[in-house]
Amino acid sequence: MSGPGSEPEQESAEQEREQQRSRELIEAGGIPLNAERRLKELRGTPGQDGATNGSFTSDLSVSDFALCHRLGLKPVSQVMGSSIYQVGYQSSTWPMMMGGSVLTELDTLSQAWNEVRRRALTRLGLEARLAGADAVVGVQLRTAAHDWAEGAIEYAVLGTAVHRDGATARASSPASSPEGEGEGGQPVLTELTVADYAKLLAADVEPLGIVAWTSVFFASMEGAWLLEPSRLNPTYNYELREFTEGVYGAREQVMERLGAQAQTLGASGIVGVRIGHSVRLQQVGSANRSRGGAVITFDAIGTAVREGTATSVQPPKTTIDLST
Repeated sequence: MSGPGSEPEQESAEQEREQQRSRELIEAGGIPLNAERRLKELRGTPGQDGATNGSFTSDLSVSDFALCHRLGLKPVSQVMGSSIYQVGYQSSTWPMMMGGSVLTELDTLSQAWNEVRRRALTRLGLEARLAGADAVVGVQLRTAAHDWAEGAIEYAVLGTAVHRDGATARASSPASSPEGEGEGGQPVLTELTVADYAKLLAADVEPLGIVAWTSVFFASMEGAWLLEPSRLNPTYNYELREFTEGVYGAREQVMERLGAQAQTLGASGIVGVRIGHSVRLQQVGSANRSRGGAVITFDAIGTAVREGTATSVQPPKTTIDLST
């Protein structure tokens, strides 16, 4: 029989302390202790030739892996960042108190999407830094909702961390906005494939980090417009002008934020921008104080870049196809 202070009890107490510490790290925006240990072990100990002794994992294809070698990029590890975030309650009583149409941002929903993405990207960068990487290429983003967590959203990002020979400056992406940077700063996160990354480096264009933003707007129908002849007659075609205006309002908000993030990084532009949006009809309020409208979600993400002094425009080459 095991007595007080026996080995099983000590192991149980140690596990409990580790779980508590992991929860504290996650609350602070970090990753669990076991993940930290694995990445540090993977980093290995530098040998006499400067190479590390740790082995790597990646989702690179054979072509991408070969291209990494040609570029002087050493794959370090497949890294990820994840966050499951509870979306708070957005008050819906204010549209009922206003006459005419309503076009406004749903701040609570916008903040939730931007915060869950920030936490996921911060953890991705932290994993890459612990593994000794300078950059993360081929970042993939995934979002999901779960029945077991009503009102919550999940954001996950995955990529391959690489070490770049001769890397000097490191940037921090505003999309991740880490609270604290380690020695040398955060690794550069990009959505670029290895091939696109190679093209930029060959053109003396430096990737600086991921920029991203999401805005959620509500656009209601204007009561007076419903009395227009075109809307009273179901055989007429007409534009839902309130909803079109809502899409433009959300888009301008997103593009303004992307531009501000790029300026913070000292970028000359943003490449590979991917835009997504959704429009869903929703009745807000209750009983006789309800109002119909559209909830518009608009998001964009891309990689900020800075052109080098050696960047020049190359003349086009003529190619003749002789196969036909």
